Amino acid sequence: MIIRGTSCYTNAKSGNLVSITGDGGNAWGFYGNAYKKMSPKLYLWQYYDQNPENLSEDELIDWYIKEFYDLRLKDLNPYELMDTLKQKFGEEIILLCHELPGLEINKEHFCHRRLLADWIELETGIVIPELSINESGVITFKETYDLKPRMKKLIKKD
Repeated sequence: MIIRGTSCYTNAKSGNLVSITGDGGNAWGFYGNAYKKMSPKLYLWQYYDQNPENLSEDELIDWYIKEFYDLRLKDLNPYELMDTLKQKFGEEIILLCHELPGLEINKEHFCHRRLLADWIELETGIVIPELSINESGVITFKETYDLKPRMKKLIKKD
């Protein structure tokens, strides 16, 4: 298994950790491996954070899903991505960003790592769970929201 799961910096204390944020996790005290090609561009994060058009939370998340898809996923082959990650970082990778997981899709818990994981599942059938891993390597699987139905509705393939 190439990607073991996704997590946030707070919940991942050991393992083959790979940040997918623009600064590689440095703002959150993470100084390990990073794959910044899967991070959102600054404009995307700023718009989402500031919400200049006062969109509803659902509209804002829908906007983010479409923008991130067009920016990072639309022209990407998920198998090639996983092969690249394997070549760079090995196996059993845990992809990281900073948002804490949650059961509901809302601005507080929505994150691009779950968007990426659910996109991979949609494209390949490979399930990438949300998890927590302690210093001893003990994994706890976390329940989290499912973006796949929303992604199917929002993302139109050319």
